[in-house]
Amino acid sequence: MNDNATGRAALVGTLGYLVACLLFGLNLPLSAALLQHFDPFWVSPLRYAVSALLLGALIGVTAGLRQLRSPIPLWRVAVLSLCVAGFLVLYNLGLYRTHPMTVAAVSAGSPVYVAVVSRLMVGARLERGFWGATVLTLVGAGIAIWGQARAGIGSARPFSLGGGEVLVVLGICSWTAYSILAQRWFEPGTPQLRRTFLTTLGALPWLLFFWACARLVGLAGPPNLHPGPVPLAQLLLAAVFCTGAATVAWNVGVNRLGIQSGGLWQNTVPVFAVLLSMLLFGVSPLAEQVIGGAVVLAGVLYMQWQRVRG
Repeated sequence: MNDNATGRAALVGTLGYLVACLLFGLNLPLSAALLQHFDPFWVSPLRYAVSALLLGALIGVTAGLRQLRSPIPLWRVAVLSLCVAGFLVLYNLGLYRTHPMTVAAVSAGSPVYVAVVSRLMVGARLERGFWGATVLTLVGAGIAIWGQARAGIGSARPFSLGGGEVLVVLGICSWTAYSILAQRWFEPGTPQLRRTFLTTLGALPWLLFFWACARLVGLAGPPNLHPGPVPLAQLLLAAVFCTGAATVAWNVGVNRLGIQSGGLWQNTVPVFAVLLSMLLFGVSPLAEQVIGGAVVLAGVLYMQWQRVRG
């Protein structure tokens, strides 16, 4: 690959991660609003059903209905889809059992978890500048989390271990496995839109199965089948942008820059959530959130700079 092609790939990958993390950031306040009307185990299959319908329609219009068929064995689609569903279920369960600030602190270690999973799955070496960027993102996330904990934001529960921390880590590892396999199991020329559609559609049976299990054991209440116009609009917005478009953009980023960069970009999600909450919902950020966010972004840019140098 020549220098121009490498530069284009880096630019496209950066834009992919930027769009994905912006939309993941928007997902946080939207999800908080949705959870006032929907059970967390029920809202996921609803979102994925809408997202799969939209992505399938886009593929049918732009590439033809034949592209809706899987180019890889269905068992591989099932495994990829299980990784997606596993991330959602494990993360929700972790959040259910643990203080939100503890979840935020555990999630800040995403670059390390991603590096370990990448090493175990494909023997990937750490990229240039990884540890320096990781230190910056961890410090930045720590500043923001400390500010939130000091201000008492997130929950009335004490800031302590609740038993769900391992579930959060496993959820992040499950998403990392999906990100890696989605690029390795499809042919290189397969569009990211098609990969995302197949795994989004495939996640639906898993999510409905997990919801039924949660319903049986009492973790989930009865489904809300008649939402009002406002939560319905929020559901559609979250499904179209924060689930469908965000996952396509994320897969583009992984394809162009690799998953280790993605682990660092994940720490920008709370930063964008604060900014979007301030712009769209009138929420005033803490000084620690602003400072911590700037440090996290500095860590991401540092690794991008090291990649360009290399």
